[in-house]
Amino acid sequence: MINSKTYGPISKAIHSKDDLDFQFLRKEGISWIQKLGSNLWTDFNTHDPGITILEVLCYAITDLGYRLSLPVQDLLFEGDKKSFLKDHFHLGPDVLPCKALTELDYRMLFIDLKGVRNCWIEPFKQSLYVDCKNLKMSYDPGILEDLPQKDSRSFDLKGLHRILVDVEEEVSFESVKKKIKESYHKNRNLCEDLVAVGPVVDHPIQVCAIIDLEAEADEEWIAASIEQVIQQYFSPDIRFYSFSQMLEKGYTTEQILEGPSLKHGFLDPEEVRQASLRKEVRQSDIIQLIMDLDGVSGIRELRINHCDKDNEQGGWVIPIDSGKKPMLCEKSKFNFFKGLLPLNVDEGRVANYKEVLRKEQYDLQYGMKEKGYPMPEPYQYPLAEYSSIRNDLPEVYGVGPIGLSETADAERKRKANQLKAYLSFFDQILVSYFQHLSQVKNLLSVFTTSEKTYFTRAVTDQGDQGEFLVDGYTTEDLNEELFGAFDEANERNQKIKDHLLARFAEKFSDYAFLMKKIYGTGIEQQVLDSKSFFLKEYGKISIERATAMNYYKQPLDRIWDSNNTSGFEKRVALMAGIRNFLRRNLARSFVEIYPLINSQGDNVYRWRIYDNNRSILLNATEEYPSRTAAHKEIYLVIQLVKGLPREEISSFFEQLEAIPDTPFTLGCFRITMSPSGRYSFSIINTAISDTNDSDYIIASQYRYFAFQNFAQAILSFKDFMDREFDDEGMFLVENILLRPNIEEQDDSKNTFLPFCKEDCQEGNCLDPYSFRVTLVLPGNTFRFADRDFRDFLENLIREELPAHILAKICWIGRANTGDLEQEDQLGHFEEAYLDFLKGLSQGKYENHQQFIKILSELRSIYPTGTLYNCEKEDESNALRDSIILGRTNLGTI
Repeated sequence: MINSKTYGPISKAIHSKDDLDFQFLRKEGISWIQKLGSNLWTDFNTHDPGITILEVLCYAITDLGYRLSLPVQDLLFEGDKKSFLKDHFHLGPDVLPCKALTELDYRMLFIDLKGVRNCWIEPFKQSLYVDCKNLKMSYDPGILEDLPQKDSRSFDLKGLHRILVDVEEEVSFESVKKKIKESYHKNRNLCEDLVAVGPVVDHPIQVCAIIDLEAEADEEWIAASIEQVIQQYFSPDIRFYSFSQMLEKGYTTEQILEGPSLKHGFLDPEEVRQASLRKEVRQSDIIQLIMDLDGVSGIRELRINHCDKDNEQGGWVIPIDSGKKPMLCEKSKFNFFKGLLPLNVDEGRVANYKEVLRKEQYDLQYGMKEKGYPMPEPYQYPLAEYSSIRNDLPEVYGVGPIGLSETADAERKRKANQLKAYLSFFDQILVSYFQHLSQVKNLLSVFTTSEKTYFTRAVTDQGDQGEFLVDGYTTEDLNEELFGAFDEANERNQKIKDHLLARFAEKFSDYAFLMKKIYGTGIEQQVLDSKSFFLKEYGKISIERATAMNYYKQPLDRIWDSNNTSGFEKRVALMAGIRNFLRRNLARSFVEIYPLINSQGDNVYRWRIYDNNRSILLNATEEYPSRTAAHKEIYLVIQLVKGLPREEISSFFEQLEAIPDTPFTLGCFRITMSPSGRYSFSIINTAISDTNDSDYIIASQYRYFAFQNFAQAILSFKDFMDREFDDEGMFLVENILLRPNIEEQDDSKNTFLPFCKEDCQEGNCLDPYSFRVTLVLPGNTFRFADRDFRDFLENLIREELPAHILAKICWIGRANTGDLEQEDQLGHFEEAYLDFLKGLSQGKYENHQQFIKILSELRSIYPTGTLYNCEKEDESNALRDSIILGRTNLGTI
């Protein structure tokens, strides 16, 4: 049985440090020589040249081990000390904080606003009443009159909030209210909304006391201090701390950076929790606070009471009305004695002292706090620097910088060169290790992807390599010559990115497996690019993970064609390989897969790609038996074009000395000429060498250009495919934002979401607003039309949505992509959604009705297929476009 004694975590201390132990390495080396060469070598003493070489190699390994054991900051440092970590990693402040999520987070966020002493967020109660007989919904309970109980239902909307604010005396509530609304909507949680912001109501409390002071006490100072400590007891100011102060309080870095990022420093979460609205005021607490003041020797009498109840004697405990804040009222009175003599207090001096105390409290709360935390100080080492081990051998060997004497015979020189060549083998291994060490910062960077993952260079510090090595040794191609056959850069980069993703507890295995299953092995670069881009953007999506869009008083460019989307949309888009997560028009797809009947009478498919002007940019050159086959070819074209560097295209045309008069290839482009001498291109499958193969040419562009314009035409096509060719995306609609105006008294002007009679039945959910979202996706894009990819994306959406939120997913568009005249649901939806968001941003409700009508009429489209015939079908891929009765899921909506 596994228990704490037999099982423990993997230790981080895995370094044996044997690589730093010269004697260990020497002893280990001799033991291997004895095992492998005992029949040929028996002299292992220090004078033996082989042992000398072994010792030099052991020393070189200790040098490598020393560099490997350097602090991480030294291995990463290169250049600017201020940004060397930011250049490669997401730092703690980039990924550990988040937008406000919990009640405590929101309170901290608002307390950070100047002028806010404290605030509280509470649920806003709004009931809806449902007439199940006539299928009507209303804010007015009057619609349930004269209805039998079985047809009467009601529920409360969830996710709505009201904020109570305690503002500073010299600050206007309206200015603070505006700041709080702006701050809330920048941090608004998905499926939640703010309904009201109001000032907290004061509950006046009278405190009267007779107090004995010490002889040296300053009665005016004590009078001011008593009022301050009582006010702080009633409603404490919450102070900010620096990072070092939070560490002294016992918080870890992760705990300090948890929650929203604040401008004035860090708040102690425990202090914020305790600073809640008081439910009662205790006389014993006030006595203790006054007695703790220096100069107070005793309290003869103290009484507390409601300010409006002078005739009552008060009590030990005064209850405070819910939602109110206790406040010291003007009827409070404090009398002071020194011995038997009563004291007259100078109210002017008391007021001055109160101002001093207020200023001290303000400076303590809002004074500049050091927010950063100490970063390790790096030291720059020449990690890649290496000199040949020949420099460390005795001069008598003749392989060092001095070399052999001029009197040495040819035989002696040949032997020396032979030893140099032998030692070059070890030199190349060692210099390669040092080169790899210098590239660790780039290989493990979350912002870059290396084109190479193996590294080396020529060892030429003595300049005599031409005497014993081939002439090409010093060329720049050495890396390719030595490691080109072994450097499977894509596969190794995939492993590196998987390692980095695992550090954030993220994975792309399902996405990678699905893409390879659908589109084949040529998809690796697309998967790697998706992982790399996800890691690069991780700081942003980590902070915004639960955040909704900000709709509050936004200009048009922040509503449409904008990245002002929910954190959920950004995260899901990046995990599905969709780089462009802007809210934008998706109805006009760049890709069309259309059915037709060929000359043999078979139902087949073709595809074409449009440009921004809806002109055909690329046409498929063959017919496909299924949409899946067409999807695969489209994706192959995308990978081939994106995989060809733009610089390679430009360089090719710049180096041309004459206009070609025969067809030629440039990467995946096959350039052809018309009889009139004009040029066009096709996309070819670079994996096929036979130009007569029917699969060699995948697609063609039937546009022709003069040669002087042809290079720009190819570059424009390349730019379009890289930057604009993206018709995938999603629209997330929060149902809570579709609620009618709560303040509208005329029920006929309110439009509610429709519901079914079955929703009124016991056990069913009648509330169509609370914690519900509607996700609308274009169903005709070349990946979204694939059933397997839809299944993957639907599962991803449900996994990434917060557990308390229910999603409805609609795949909409034209049912038949070949019929461009057919009504497009997506276009109508986009138009209505934009109008809805415009009105919502300005607090207007006139566009709700049309948008709700469009939204309620959405119907998912599904990939077409044929009924699978178990007897006749024999191709395994036929299953992908076939419908099997009882086993095919056509959708969830």
